[in-house]
Amino acid sequence: MAVTFTGTKLPQSELAEIQLELYQDSATFRDRVIDIQEGHKSGADVYESKVGVTFKAASSGAVTADGTIDTKVNKTAVTLGRIEVSDIIDESTLLDTRFQKSMAAGAFNLVSSEYDNAVLQQITPAIGEGLENIIWDGATTAQKALIAGLTPNAAQGSISAGAQTLAAAMPSNLVNSIPATILHNASQAKATPGAGVGDYIKVPSIATVTSATIAAEYAKMYAIAPSKVVNNKVDTPMIFAPLGDMQLIKVANNSVGAASNKNFLVEGAGATEKISYNGIEIKFVPLVGFRILTLPKYLKILMDLVSDASSLEVGQVANGAQQRWYKNVQAFTTWVTNQKYITLYGG
Repeated sequence: MAVTFTGTKLPQSELAEIQLELYQDSATFRDRVIDIQEGHKSGADVYESKVGVTFKAASSGAVTADGTIDTKVNKTAVTLGRIEVSDIIDESTLLDTRFQKSMAAGAFNLVSSEYDNAVLQQITPAIGEGLENIIWDGATTAQKALIAGLTPNAAQGSISAGAQTLAAAMPSNLVNSIPATILHNASQAKATPGAGVGDYIKVPSIATVTSATIAAEYAKMYAIAPSKVVNNKVDTPMIFAPLGDMQLIKVANNSVGAASNKNFLVEGAGATEKISYNGIEIKFVPLVGFRILTLPKYLKILMDLVSDASSLEVGQVANGAQQRWYKNVQAFTTWVTNQKYITLYGG
């Protein structure tokens, strides 16, 4: 007999597993690759000290005040930024989808356990990825204006025009990234205290970084870095580089032809892989254009709690609404100390 169908035809099967988005690993918080200081609700005083001594001919007489032991202590007040992720989830939009199968019986019940487990659980890794990006790339609108207002020059002690271009292209965020803070800050411990260009070391005559040039560009950064940093055996120096540098390094290390030369050491694989240049480990982070060689403890995140990065408050919307609210709040900022020991490629 004939078959008559009225209505919209739908697929009769579905993939059992919902295909998930891929999120960038938040290694900054998980591995604490830089110095994370907790316990700061809205701001913090950052102290830096320095002692200089001058030798003189020995004397058996009384000690006099002559300034040959010079001690300096500086305090800089640093304000934290407060940011949040929040929204309302209206689960009524899940009706007539696969997710209504896991809703409890009763017209008022719209919460889907499958949606919670398969989709909403991605909010936390998405927050982690977002924080990772903010820490390494981006600046506030005010910070961008301050960086743009600096006078560029090729000499040390001044910003490069290239750095200003990179800063102008940064995402406009509510908290400054580490490169943005290095470029311009109000530290009282700088050679010229107060707001202005940072005391970082600039890498001169840089070129576009490709698999063919990456070894030469890293050599420029390594060569100009302070020897007290490079040769420090107590606090190990580290290079922070854009995520894409890992691929460029591996392509460079495995180039074809007589000119092939392994300039980078690659050890292990997967989660235990370690890549280094001249004995200095490289950490790959979401930097854009910039690379940093320094002691990790000089790069800081001041925050209330590290666990804020993975916390998510959930509640029912009031007055009988069949909706739920989600909210995550962060209080943090980036800061740098001992700036004269920070080498900034691209600065």
